[in-house]
Formats: sequence, C-alpha cells, structure tokens
Amino acid sequence: MTTLTHSTQNSGDEPAPFTKPRSYADVTLVQRTLAVVECANRIELITVRRISEECAIPPSSVVRILETLCAEGYLTHISRRGGYSLTSKVKALSAGYHGKSLIVEVLRPVLDALTKEYLWPFAAATLDHNAMVVQYSSIPLSPLAHVRSTLHKRASLISRAHGLAYMAFCNSRERTLLLRLALERDFQEDRIVSTNYQWRKALRATRKAGYASRLSKADPFTNSLAVPVLIEPGHVAATIGVTYFRRVVKRSQITRMVEALQREAVAAAISIRERM
Repeated sequence: MTTLTHSTQNSGDEPAPFTKPRSYADVTLVQRTLAVVECANRIELITVRRISEECAIPPSSVVRILETLCAEGYLTHISRRGGYSLTSKVKALSAGYHGKSLIVEVLRPVLDALTKEYLWPFAAATLDHNAMVVQYSSIPLSPLAHVRSTLHKRASLISRAHGLAYMAFCNSRERTLLLRLALERDFQEDRIVSTNYQWRKALRATRKAGYASRLSKADPFTNSLAVPVLIEPGHVAATIGVTYFRRVVKRSQITRMVEALQREAVAAAISIRERM
C-alpha cells in the first residue's frame, strides 16, 4: 500500500437595480465602429454593401469606418470586388481578456438560476497552481448559505469536491503533476487521505458517478458536490458545484441537483468553447 507523502515544506417582479446616472449620451460613431468590427468577424466577404445591410449604417459612413480601420491596421483593402480582410492585429483587441473572466461571465447566470430553484449556494471554481479557487459563488442569493462568502477561497485538489472533480476528469499526465504540487503545499486537511489507493479509489468513484463529493472527514456538517466543465476530453475549464447541510437534503434532491449540474456543465462547455 502506497502512502500519500506530504512534504514537510510547507417568481415575482423584482425591482430594477440602481444605476448611476450617466454624464454623457452614447457616442454613435463608437457604436457604429464596434458594430462594423463585430460584423466583419461574422461574415466571409467584407464589403461596404454587406456591412451596410447587416448593420443598418449608411454606405458612406461604412466606407469611412472601414478605411479608418485599414489605416489603423485592423483591416486591409483587397480590391473593389474582393472587399476587405481582417488582419492579425484584431487579436490584440482581446489580449487583456482572460479565460477566468469568460468562465464567470458564462456560469454566473447559470449558478444564480440554480440557487433560485434549489435555494442552496452554487459556485464555480478554476485551477490555480495547486488548488481550485472559487471564482464565483451565489451565496448572496442563498437563504441557506452556511458562510458569508467563499469567493477566492482555495479548495484542496485531494479532499474537496471541486478538486476531485477536476482531478478525476483532467488527463493523466496533468493529474500526476498536480498531485505532486498539491502534496508539496502540505495542507493539513489533505492528511485525511492517508494512502494513494484511497485517493485513487475516490477518483474512480467520481468518474463512474460523473460527479465528485467532498470527502466526509473534511467537514461532518456540510457536503459539496461538483462536476467538471469539460471543453474536450481531458480538458477541464472549470468545475461547478453546490454546498448543503448533510442532514437536511434528501437523496432525491441530491439526484436532481447533480443532474442539473451535469446538464448545465455540458451547456456551459459548449458556450465557452464557441466563445474561445
């Protein structure tokens, strides 16, 4: 039996949200320019006529916008008949946009909706070096939340539901490296898993069930369930899960929540993959 070695190194109408009064009205030219750029990304043949029809912008204005984008290096003019073509510089427009922001953007409404249906708090987590980090939680919407916040909390890859969900469904090479990193942090809670066999048994059970459950010794009062958001086999973009009091929730409700998590994880993966 191999021991897991820990390093000694350590539904009614809701009121409209308050919005701050704006100092200025929308800039029409900026709106039109953004509409042209978005349209140019969608269509195969970028012509003045096509852009004008798609965006409902006068042809003369379209010409000025396209020529300005050419001057700035975002487009190149092929010919009068061939129209315009995007250049690689357009990639710079998304250079500051990170995957975690995209994941939260996709998953936030999903998790909020699940909390409104089941009342328990739902959360999304992503991998950060040697732990899973909660990037979003619906705790503020949940009347049954056991803590005030878990945002940015680091969860163990070995004993927590989000960690087990990630480790069970990532590829084997990544799993081996992550286990090494997780053990190096010498996290006290991870000592509840005393052997390699015990941990791998938990991973096999997670893969078979399609979802992970927090190891009971980690917290005797609450439990968490989590499922992976799989972009493709072996590529886990995030995990989504729910936390509840063990003695309160019936098995039938757990089954429904797991099915809802799995269903939403599949839909979220499709959305994230398309937008990436």
